[in-house]
Amino acid sequence: MRDFSTDLDGFRATRAIVDLDAISGNVRTLRSMLPATTKLMAVVKADGYGHGAPWIAAAAVEAGAASVGVATVSEGEELRRHGIDSPIVLLGSIDPAEALSACRAGLEITVADDLLLDAVQRVVRTISPRTTTAVHLKIDTGLRRYGILPAEAASLAVRIANDAHLRFAGVFTHLASADEPNEPFTIEQLRQFESTVASICDAGVTCPPLHAANSAGILTSQGTGYDIVRSGIALYGVAPSPGVPFPPSMQCALRIESRITRIVPIQAGDSVGYNRTFRAQDSIRGALIPIGYADGYRRSLSGRGWVGIDGCRARVLGRVSMDQMVVEIPTGARAQAGDYVSILGGEPESGAPSVENIAKLAATNSYEILVGIRRRVPRIFLRDGIVVGVRSAGRD
Repeated sequence: MRDFSTDLDGFRATRAIVDLDAISGNVRTLRSMLPATTKLMAVVKADGYGHGAPWIAAAAVEAGAASVGVATVSEGEELRRHGIDSPIVLLGSIDPAEALSACRAGLEITVADDLLLDAVQRVVRTISPRTTTAVHLKIDTGLRRYGILPAEAASLAVRIANDAHLRFAGVFTHLASADEPNEPFTIEQLRQFESTVASICDAGVTCPPLHAANSAGILTSQGTGYDIVRSGIALYGVAPSPGVPFPPSMQCALRIESRITRIVPIQAGDSVGYNRTFRAQDSIRGALIPIGYADGYRRSLSGRGWVGIDGCRARVLGRVSMDQMVVEIPTGARAQAGDYVSILGGEPESGAPSVENIAKLAATNSYEILVGIRRRVPRIFLRDGIVVGVRSAGRD
């Protein structure tokens, strides 16, 4: 593992290393799986799945993504402040009171009811008589989250299409079970989607671009025949689920490392951590690491997780605290205060668990592990192994 200390003096030793070359390569791999006319939307909501949205968006667009997707107005505004001028699509619902901010930032707004469409139509006219705002219509084909029911979609589509201040930028749906390749509900959703699109066209609306496939859909070729696909988790080099085939060329873009702050001598009978949940049977060596659940390292990994020390697995001893934890230094492993420790990701020989390993231990999915990495963990961005950017809380 490379020692970045000479590049990063003054920054916290517990840090997330983000490989922008991996993001670029993943975009190219995903695009190679698509028809030539299909555009890729890079989904960078939730701070780019915990990686750092502005840097991920810039890398993805440079590698060929045609647009980026976010969940909130503030996420879109952050990208604009960082110079992202590509189309930014608000994929989720927003409050009507946010419509003005969304329009001013030039965000493409998803609507699924009259209430929000009314607000968008009203505010777009207050900005400039010549202003147009791009609008996507979301269809609820079975996920039962945000979206308009198929029977009501045509009337809302007509309103969008007939407003000269709006540009009808897309009609889309979201697949509920694409990460279960043998689940027939995906086929039913796509059938419902196409039926709804047909009803919109029958109402006299020129069909706008369509999109349905998420990462799992792309990787299993479900819903990829439309104009746009949306990649979230796969963009970051992580499989949507164990059942989805994952190209070996795709690389996980993030790893977390830290440093040992103290070698802890532990004698037989000693306890470690709050509530003394670990008691040593023999004399062992512990390593204190400055990472805890306030950084996103789950408390549920207490006594169950592990990290990599000198290429070996070092198990977590006792309770994970808010800011630190103790691991056992494996017999034969070299370790001293100041040595780097692999917390998550990286090369298999580091001994660290993968994102998928951590998710399984924490009884959740990889998505939640990634987006749970707190902002106080600095993000270090690399190109060709060289530090090209750092984001640290209070220094953005």
